[in-house]
Amino acid sequence: MNFLKNTVRLLFVFCLVIAGCKISFASTVEDVPDGFWAKSAVIDCLNRGYFTLDSNSRFYPNGTIERAEFLNSLLKVIESEDINENGSTNFTDVNNSSKYSRDIAISQALGMIYGYPDKTFKPGEAITRSEATSVLANISRVNMDDKSILENFSDSKEIPGWALNSYAKAVTENLYVNYPDPTRFTPKSKMTRAEAAVLFAKMSQDIDTMKNIYKVGDEDVLLREETLKTYHKAPRNVVKIYNNKKVIEAGNIIVAHPNHELNTKTVKKNSTFSFVAPEDLYTEEGTLLYQKGAKFDARVHRVKNRLWVNKQNKALFIFDYAHYPNDTEKEMAAVAYTTNKGNVVFVKDADAKKKYKDSKKQLSKGDFLLKYVDRLIPVVKTKVNPDEDIYLLLTGDLIIPNNDNL
Repeated sequence: MNFLKNTVRLLFVFCLVIAGCKISFASTVEDVPDGFWAKSAVIDCLNRGYFTLDSNSRFYPNGTIERAEFLNSLLKVIESEDINENGSTNFTDVNNSSKYSRDIAISQALGMIYGYPDKTFKPGEAITRSEATSVLANISRVNMDDKSILENFSDSKEIPGWALNSYAKAVTENLYVNYPDPTRFTPKSKMTRAEAAVLFAKMSQDIDTMKNIYKVGDEDVLLREETLKTYHKAPRNVVKIYNNKKVIEAGNIIVAHPNHELNTKTVKKNSTFSFVAPEDLYTEEGTLLYQKGAKFDARVHRVKNRLWVNKQNKALFIFDYAHYPNDTEKEMAAVAYTTNKGNVVFVKDADAKKKYKDSKKQLSKGDFLLKYVDRLIPVVKTKVNPDEDIYLLLTGDLIIPNNDNL
């Protein structure tokens, strides 16, 4: 089910509309007899339109499946027909006139494939089990640091190093095929069409169970809570995932870079500055919250000038608006908190030497708003470079709509 959650998240990130697949019910498959180990999966995939039979009603279940053909079927599984993609890639062996060029371009845009070091994709070569497992694992954004789950399989040492993380995900999500020997992966063998059908049928069954949850109209429906760990001592780390938006709750901390160097010796009250997200922001569970390039507008609310040369000025930046890469704009409430070492600090006021201690206890949102917000004034060091992390403490919920390219 975790794979399902991440698959549906990916559908949301790229605004994939849940639309019915073209159905072409399979009546007779000449080369898939009764009792064939994967018959039900083959029939299911044929009925859903993931595969087609040849003119002689043959499926060739034990034949291999090309790398590009595998992508073509997989994109049907995750229902990607509505992605706006012009079909261009940077693979040297794929051109716009290639049969599966659009499928390859979409898969590359979704981060499902990366090709070979020589910048080729080799679309006509048969896909291996390791390669197929890696493609499916790339749909999920959850990292698997613990590979011990693979020790239960006798040939786990044969898994290529680049595919270990993928196989750990696959076993955790029960999204792998090891027929006929359940103790072996045979990762270097070519994947058969029947094996691919089994994987796609598993994915489809999970997605089917969740479609109604994600088709709830415009009403706010809380689907789950996730965790954000940008800074380990943040007062809050709760992110709520709704059907139509994501909410980073007040008390969380996010990271931004100033668009240009800031110098608190020269900034003026009521002047405005823009900060930008240096990278994509994900929850611990793998949900994309917003993409690299999201902008946060700040206004200088107060400047405390210091008389001594070796004392830095204090500038209070209050953030009012968030701008996402697709031009969506949302109000926000946040302040910048950083020390000379880039750590978050809490202080009573600009002149206070006593700092509030970071609490290891997870606060409720109500506790955070009551105990912290009205007593905290940030300290920004004298100079901040454009490539330097600034921690932003959210003093209100940051709402992120479920739109394209956030």
